[in-house]
Amino acid sequence: MSFEVFICHKTLSADYLAEGLREALLERDIKAFVANKDIPTKYRHTEKWSEFRNQAILGCQTFVMLVTWNFENSQEITEEIKLARQYGRELMIFRWKKRKPDISINLDGEVLHLQEYQQIPFSNLGELVNSFFDNYTKLEKERMSELPIKIRRNVKREAKPDVTPLIYYQITQSIRNTNLKRSLPDVGFNIRNWNSYPLKAKVQARVILAGVDLGLVKGSRRMGKYLGYYDGRTTWNLNPYIQFFGHFSLPQEFSKKPNESLTIEVKVAVEDLNGQKFEYLPVCWTYMKDINDWFYEPTGDC
Repeated sequence: MSFEVFICHKTLSADYLAEGLREALLERDIKAFVANKDIPTKYRHTEKWSEFRNQAILGCQTFVMLVTWNFENSQEITEEIKLARQYGRELMIFRWKKRKPDISINLDGEVLHLQEYQQIPFSNLGELVNSFFDNYTKLEKERMSELPIKIRRNVKREAKPDVTPLIYYQITQSIRNTNLKRSLPDVGFNIRNWNSYPLKAKVQARVILAGVDLGLVKGSRRMGKYLGYYDGRTTWNLNPYIQFFGHFSLPQEFSKKPNESLTIEVKVAVEDLNGQKFEYLPVCWTYMKDINDWFYEPTGDC
């Protein structure tokens, strides 16, 4: 499942705030992750709980911290903040008004001083929601308003980065900004360019059913033209920060063995405007029938 916002909070002192903010964001078609709401209860106190949480942080754009009582002393919160900083997520810090701003968090050897960051004080859920939208809107405007100018001025300088461009993609059953899910054989695929310059991408999605490689997802013909979005034959034009929500159907062989193990291997290659090419390592997603969702495997040997 893809989330735009991750809400980091202390369960005992901020659960109702996190859930209230989550509902307010859903009304604006912004998908926000709250652990107690978005991770199945049966996975609590298991490794899968952490896997769900980690993938939500990896996929989000904005990491929201609700700093209430005892926030800085939670080991769980410490782990979430470490991941958010590792992935370079945008931080939004909302502080309960009765708390002083000089709060420090020990991140296993490194101390994060929150007073060095912008803190937005609030005293109730209404203030929190209103402050979020005021500041989130500013972030969106800052990110998007100057894009055409940046692209025109910096395309030659930025189109050849020193490191591999940052993109995010996933196999998912979730349907954009809703609580609905797709049903197999329909499978969703989301991809976003996180860079300030455009990229071209080619995607290959390989289906593995009961250990048997069924090959790449086949394309189709549209108005006499073959389009192979998932077999690497059609180019995706990824403009800056834009997310695409695609989907495809599993091969007919799936209907004969719907209860067998199902894995999809994805390989993505991108190219900048200077023609420099980058290939990402292949990774896999394994289907979890009980919750109609996918588990991310950090390997292509599935």
